[in-house]
Amino acid sequence: MGKRSRALKLLDQYLQKVRTTVNHYKRQDVFKCVQQAHARFENKVSVYHVLKERGCYPRGCIYFMWKCRKLNKGGSCPRKFKHVGRKCFGCKEFYDEKVINSPEVVLSDEEFPKFMRDLGEFETWLYNLKGIEVNFSGKIYSVKPRMRQVIQGKRGHISLNGFVLIFRDAFFDLMKFEDLCYLTISKGLQAKYRFSRGDKIDLYARVSVDRGRLILKRPNRIEIDERGEGETWSWDKALVAARTASPIPYQLEKCFACERGCLLDTIEGTTVGERHKRQLFCLEGIKNPELCVRWPTFAGFLPPNCNHARLISEDTYHGV
Repeated sequence: MGKRSRALKLLDQYLQKVRTTVNHYKRQDVFKCVQQAHARFENKVSVYHVLKERGCYPRGCIYFMWKCRKLNKGGSCPRKFKHVGRKCFGCKEFYDEKVINSPEVVLSDEEFPKFMRDLGEFETWLYNLKGIEVNFSGKIYSVKPRMRQVIQGKRGHISLNGFVLIFRDAFFDLMKFEDLCYLTISKGLQAKYRFSRGDKIDLYARVSVDRGRLILKRPNRIEIDERGEGETWSWDKALVAARTASPIPYQLEKCFACERGCLLDTIEGTTVGERHKRQLFCLEGIKNPELCVRWPTFAGFLPPNCNHARLISEDTYHGV
């Protein structure tokens, strides 16, 4: 057998070993929920939210909808409130209504069993990665400051803790992962390697799952196979961005795809505990996305089959 034939045989054996998967936890084509909180996302909910976070399939979930007798009749609130909230609990006009919802399966009777098998294989693969270092390689889709917003009362601040590298597809050993995943790095690693969009890297790291997202931590044995042409973040730039970032009142795919769009974990302290949610921020400080001139640069950059392109906000997400 010639050298060329042996090489082709080895390549064929390699391709047969390579498997592909997506993040089945973040799929939004499986369930739909009519709960009011999901209405702004076309009632689409992620698999992780339904099966892991809420555990509401197939039993359903119970929640209490806050209502006001005056507002229901078109009257005005004596305390000038426009919506019912926690400050209304002591008011005589306040009442709550028990609501039972059950998520609807969008897939057909033939597709749903296949999804459950795929989900089981995906979870087995994740379980086998637990506690070990994995060889990871991929092309950086974006580099962003790793930030978190903490709100206490009317005051809030943004804390900065290194950077996050975002990949839209990558290899975990011989598994091709065709979805978004994240690698957290320190400011020291960013200063040393100057990661930017388009870099092709190879490294070892440990994999964790945070609210359905795959996050790699503690990278080592880092090699940069090819340099991209994206902008490089420095620590000084990140500090300025954290001070000037502006929240965007609604979430757009174009802002999520933009290098200056950053989805933050927001932790809000309340009288009954902490409330976790996500807020999209513009690192350029642009408050109205319609006035942004950067969008044409990133048009088409977000892959259409990407789970996060369809749903980029639930009340628990992005604190990588």
